[in-house]
Amino acid sequence: MKWKHWKPVGLVVLVAVVVCAVTYAAKDEGKDVVLPDVVTAAIKALYPGAAVEEAEWGEEELKVYEVELEANGEDVAEVTVAPDGTIVEVETEVAVGELPQAVKDAVALAAEGAEIKEAEKEVTYAVVTLVKLDDPTTSYEVELIKNGKECEIEVAADGTILEELECDDDD
Repeated sequence: MKWKHWKPVGLVVLVAVVVCAVTYAAKDEGKDVVLPDVVTAAIKALYPGAAVEEAEWGEEELKVYEVELEANGEDVAEVTVAPDGTIVEVETEVAVGELPQAVKDAVALAAEGAEIKEAEKEVTYAVVTLVKLDDPTTSYEVELIKNGKECEIEVAADGTILEELECDDDD
């Protein structure tokens, strides 16, 4: 007996397998991460008026919380916090005009002819091994457009290039 409808049945089986695979892969997506009290207290001490917009697990050699904050409907910061409440890093958007002159000069030299798209200020309070720093360090992650490609560079507040210019090759 020939099976006349093998193509439609095969297609239905393939679709079912794909749907099951996607469902299984996304099973943890959308689950809220419950922040421990010590993590919430550390964030509130740093940003007393902000509300947690989103929190998820992140891994940088150890599990950390990556918490997005907003206040008055605006994004405020992304804070990385260790499970013991140690603030690891805070990222905030910075207007291009507010970049320190040393950072602007370093970017101009390293990415000659590029147009700055946006910039983020990254303040590191503890290194990933969770050695708390006596004095936080500050760096700037600057996104640029150069020759039609999106690029990124990281510069210390004193103008030292921390990560060289990297451009997407996908464009």
